[in-house]
Amino acid sequence: AAVGAALWLLGVSRPRLVAGGIGLAVASAVWLPATRRWTARAHLCWASSVFLFVVYLTFALDWTLTSHLGTASTAGGVLLWLFEVVAALLSCAYLWEICDALGTERWRRRIVPGLVLPAAERDLPMVSLQVPAHNEPPGMVIDTLRALQRLDYPRYEVILIDDNTDDEQLWRPVQEWCGRHGVKFAHLTDWPGYKSGALNYALRQLTDPRAEIIGVVDSDYQIEPGFLRHCASAFSDPWIGFVQCPQDYRGWQQARYYRRLYYSYKYFFAVSQPARNEHDGAIFAGTMGLIRRVALDELGGWDEWCITEDAEISLRLLRAGWHGLAVDHTYGRGIMPLTFEALKGQRYRWCFGGIQILRMHWRSLLPGRKTSGNHLTAAQRWSYLAGGLQWYGDLLGLVFFVFLLAGAANLALGGGELFRKLTTFLVA
Repeated sequence: AAVGAALWLLGVSRPRLVAGGIGLAVASAVWLPATRRWTARAHLCWASSVFLFVVYLTFALDWTLTSHLGTASTAGGVLLWLFEVVAALLSCAYLWEICDALGTERWRRRIVPGLVLPAAERDLPMVSLQVPAHNEPPGMVIDTLRALQRLDYPRYEVILIDDNTDDEQLWRPVQEWCGRHGVKFAHLTDWPGYKSGALNYALRQLTDPRAEIIGVVDSDYQIEPGFLRHCASAFSDPWIGFVQCPQDYRGWQQARYYRRLYYSYKYFFAVSQPARNEHDGAIFAGTMGLIRRVALDELGGWDEWCITEDAEISLRLLRAGWHGLAVDHTYGRGIMPLTFEALKGQRYRWCFGGIQILRMHWRSLLPGRKTSGNHLTAAQRWSYLAGGLQWYGDLLGLVFFVFLLAGAANLALGGGELFRKLTTFLVA
């Protein structure tokens, strides 16, 4: 009603106002079955945004084909329109997560703070907590191991795997501390497979045969005592393959750069992960996570070809018919990359690994029926496909920038409109 009144004040004709109102009402009705668990505001945000995308893209294609720009400019305009379609799909992927996380009224699978999963003491499984380290300060690693020894849990072991650290002064103090405090330790030299190779070594050579659950904790994390008691009880469901807690960080309050960096990390575990978890599409994030050992063994362990082996194993688990569970509560805090170079290296690794997963598993993510070799639901396929495609967002922005430069150069040289106007809507 507010938009209609604004358009009326701007002089939009009544037939167009009526057509727009009817179109929005139809869009709202079409999406209502899919958004019935959302608040009215979330539903309206989604339905109106998608309606706007469709109307704009229809208008843009019609304008391009009927404006007689010439063969080359028309072809360029159609190409620009195709990139706009991709941009709309990526935008919808983000918008769905935001509406799902902020607008859901009735959660079916969400494990929120304060909700304790029931399990008797005798039913708690034995856990093997594995800490991979590479060229880390020994004091920081030992602090992590101390925190792990203070966990409130009856049956667990701690394993430290030093992965190809070349400076003996870094790993030797950790080895000596582990020897004095009953922590299993292994130093690997020239071992292949990076982090996943080290975790495979720990799984096959060091893990107690009685351990039912494998936990992965990065060597810079400080863990709360209740981590295992709360999260391991979820495995009382025999089809839960992994449980993932948020990756959280400490020491970020004192500088503006750190604060902005912290909230950029927090977005995934505050918005994306809860939305994905509601449709059983959560990912295993590599630290602060637990994974069922028999499921890991069935799949042959961690894949060493992928540098984001954590997200890759969760996709294979879901495809094999297991389920994942994301927990909202923070049980441990690590250290963020504190320099831009470190941040760039981390984002490069995440992007590279995401594209590796997409290249290897894209066939499994296409729409289709469940099969004996692929148990993924449509929602799970979309979660992982959208997660992989989102890495192309920056590249898409670069493509639009090239179009802007080409059009500006043509105008500066005295030419006419090369493609068509890049509207504020497109820029947004």
